[in-house]
Amino acid sequence: MQRLRAIAFAWWAAIITLVFFCLAMLALPLNPRSARISHRVASMWGRVLLWGGGLRVRIEGPGTFDLSVTRMIVANHASYLDPPTIIAAHPGQIRFMLKQELMRLPFIGWYTKASGHFLINRDNPREGKRLLDLAVERAKRYQLNPLVFPEGTRTHDGKLADFRNGAFQLALSAGIDVQPVAILGTYERMPRGSFGPNRGGDIIVRVGEPISGEGLKGNPGRKVMAAKVEAALRALGVE
Repeated sequence: MQRLRAIAFAWWAAIITLVFFCLAMLALPLNPRSARISHRVASMWGRVLLWGGGLRVRIEGPGTFDLSVTRMIVANHASYLDPPTIIAAHPGQIRFMLKQELMRLPFIGWYTKASGHFLINRDNPREGKRLLDLAVERAKRYQLNPLVFPEGTRTHDGKLADFRNGAFQLALSAGIDVQPVAILGTYERMPRGSFGPNRGGDIIVRVGEPISGEGLKGNPGRKVMAAKVEAALRALGVE
């Protein structure tokens, strides 16, 4: 039954993603600079996708999402369910930090650039600096909340993996707080290698208190921020 459930979800995910991708692309011309309407379509995609798997998102404290300020959202990464979960949970405008190589992918790459997601380049320092400056400017102008999974990839065992300290440079450069968010329950339902959730139920999004990066600079500052965020995520329930 779990195999059949996974196959059914994979088909559901493919169809829903295609439909909402087309809708999101059609919405881009309505406000091309901020892409707010397009992002609302993406948020709806997240909720509908999870609903098809019998999953519900439950948001808990101790912190809250504050739409009046821009913050970098930092979450653990345990499953393919994490991106639609955080998109569905966050009420504001969020944009993923993604590798520039994704621009080479048809459709996905086009939408990524057009909708204002933040691109990074680790191989070319000069280009990386240009992309970082652009991300800082866009985040402030359109009140976009950068979202990063500092582990860089999904965990293999459900445990929190080592952080890539460079993931925090945008927050330090932009002078915005970092908000740790623990996503709990996705690994148990859809671990690495799975095609769909093995059961339904609640996915918990536990929001932490924002962490200030004031006074932190360079590589030492990134290390300090990474340590603070890791401690916060563990305190929120991530193993």
